[in-house]
Amino acid sequence: MIFLLLSTKAFSQSFLIESKVDTDSIKVGEQIKYEFSFALDSIESLNFKLQKINLPFEILEEYGFDTILTNNKYRLIKKYSITSFEPGSFPLIAPLNINNQILRTNDSIIINVSNVKVDTVSKKFFDIKNIIAVEKNTEGWWKKYFIVISIGLMVFLLIIIFRQSNWFKDSKEEITPPLEQAIKALKFLELTEKNNKQDYKLYYSKLTEIVKSYYEKEVKVDAIESTTNELLNKLELLKDSGKLDIGKETLNNFKSVLNNADLVKFAKSNPGLHTAVKDKKLVKSILIDTKKAIPKLTEEELLKSEIYQLKLKEENRQKLLKKGLKWFGVFFGISVIGLISIFGLQGTKDFIIGNDTKDLLNKQNWIESSYGAYPINLVTPDVLKRSKSGSGQLFEFQNLDYPVYISVFTKPFSEDEDYQALILNNLKSKKGSNILTQVEEFLTEEGVKSLKFFGSFDYENNEQENVKKEYISLVFSENGGLQVVTFVMDRNNKYASSIYERIEKSIEFKKL
Repeated sequence: MIFLLLSTKAFSQSFLIESKVDTDSIKVGEQIKYEFSFALDSIESLNFKLQKINLPFEILEEYGFDTILTNNKYRLIKKYSITSFEPGSFPLIAPLNINNQILRTNDSIIINVSNVKVDTVSKKFFDIKNIIAVEKNTEGWWKKYFIVISIGLMVFLLIIIFRQSNWFKDSKEEITPPLEQAIKALKFLELTEKNNKQDYKLYYSKLTEIVKSYYEKEVKVDAIESTTNELLNKLELLKDSGKLDIGKETLNNFKSVLNNADLVKFAKSNPGLHTAVKDKKLVKSILIDTKKAIPKLTEEELLKSEIYQLKLKEENRQKLLKKGLKWFGVFFGISVIGLISIFGLQGTKDFIIGNDTKDLLNKQNWIESSYGAYPINLVTPDVLKRSKSGSGQLFEFQNLDYPVYISVFTKPFSEDEDYQALILNNLKSKKGSNILTQVEEFLTEEGVKSLKFFGSFDYENNEQENVKKEYISLVFSENGGLQVVTFVMDRNNKYASSIYERIEKSIEFKKL
């Protein structure tokens, strides 16, 4: 920091105090660096305080001590930032309190504070806008809930399907044997003294259904559709052929139960509770005796039976999977139709597949940076990388093969520069054709003037496809240089338009 040759001295006992400022002329609100320095033999128990500074000066910031040790002497330097918000010439007086001694300088420093000129000609000023009541926007509040509920229902449906299909169970897990299934079913078959004929008919129907189902599964005989005599004849044939080693007593008991069932179902007889319970016990005995009467399978037959069971189980899984996929397809189709009706076709596509430009717009941390020797500040989704350029400095993000392209070009300012030719030649060098352009004046958020060139052109990408592009170029002449900000995007890309708007609002120039 360069200090002016302005200083004052004060003596009190062993203190020699110097004060100085870095300038004696400022504009309203600008900072002055105000510094005190003095030497001490020891800095133990030092008590230093700046008493109230005289108006219209105000202390903006106080800094810590800088200490220099020279020839066993401590030289202390204390700095302040001060300013004044009133124009005029004022003496700067600041009494000090050092170790409870009030010290004043003999001479004061005169500070000239000048007013800030306001340009009311070239800058546009506008009246303060009235406050307008705006209704709360409740449109679309339910969209996020619709998405969450849809996803939840989809997950629930998948869980139900997989649970029913036993998809995650071991494929070698044994199915409950037919005998156990039959005996378990018998346990749930009950009668009481109050049962009527209809109850007995239902009871015997279930009783015969249990035993016939068992014979179909275990003995492999067509039992359910057979009459009593037909079924008994089939069992006799199996007994005679040696395929079922069933006893005469078991067959007689089975015949007795079937006859009682026929009487109840067709003759509407009432056998009574005692007979019904007895027949239930006989059926259990018949099931057990039949199981014992079935010859044991050979190893080859056991292997075939196991392969058949696995094949059957796999077929059941495939059926359940197809059924699940069918319902999933129906649900997915309904969800897609619902999303299209809410967000439109493009919005639904972006939601399901994704959109790189949307991801770029929603990126959490955009980069704020200054570019070029004649600097321009702006915020972009990612940092612009320096590229080769013959006449100036070029910084770019991506290229025209992407939906979004951003560039900043800076060079020394020239009054003879043809801005439109500069922009058009740049687009042509990037394989742009059929370029249409318009121009208008543009003001940044900070009130900086520029020229805005915008329009469209055709671009042939790496896949030899013709893509319609739109471009905007902002031309500035600030800080002694020329700055050109160019933004190129695919036509009708709403996310890219939002990216440009954010970049445009962030443009600013810091005075050198």
